[in-house]
Amino acid sequence: MANTIDTGSGLEVYKNVIYRLSDEYISDVLDIDIDETKTAENKKMIAENFNDMILYISDRIDKPNHDDIESLDCIFEIYKRLCVRYGVLPTLETFSDLVGIHNSTFTDWLNGEYRRDSSHGKTVKKWKMECRGKLIDSLHQQSGTNANRIFIAKAAYGLVETAPRQIEVSNSQIPKISQEEIRQIANQAEPIDILLSELPDE
Repeated sequence: MANTIDTGSGLEVYKNVIYRLSDEYISDVLDIDIDETKTAENKKMIAENFNDMILYISDRIDKPNHDDIESLDCIFEIYKRLCVRYGVLPTLETFSDLVGIHNSTFTDWLNGEYRRDSSHGKTVKKWKMECRGKLIDSLHQQSGTNANRIFIAKAAYGLVETAPRQIEVSNSQIPKISQEEIRQIANQAEPIDILLSELPDE
């Protein structure tokens, strides 16, 4: 299973308690066989219930102290991997549900209003940039346009739409090639259905 590692003796153990609890939720609450989580139907069901799963996990884990930014960062990495595994975009809002820290506290840390001389602000900035990056990746990789995600990109991360740049090339920038050079190129190439005699004179 993706949430476990093989100890080498044929025994699989969970990498951490969050992975164990996510499998427990999927198996006991959603009634999905853990070996069947990769099917499109089951993955969709897990994604639709992802926030409930996060709250389920949150109720059953020991939360680190707010001072312990290193442990919070480790939990964020686990949370991010769960999101990727089940096709859900990570957000600071859902992460705050997992660790039991109000999202406004993250904002205070980010803006330096609280814990100004600690690494909390830099860490939250990193989390926010990773959430932003996953959203941008999803917009690049999907076919068509997702208006909801574009709105979130603008509202939550301050991204703006820009029109594609038009590159103008003047005639003076286009390299000129003579009729003789065209004939030489044509003679070196594989035969093609074109009569060189039909080429226009210079």
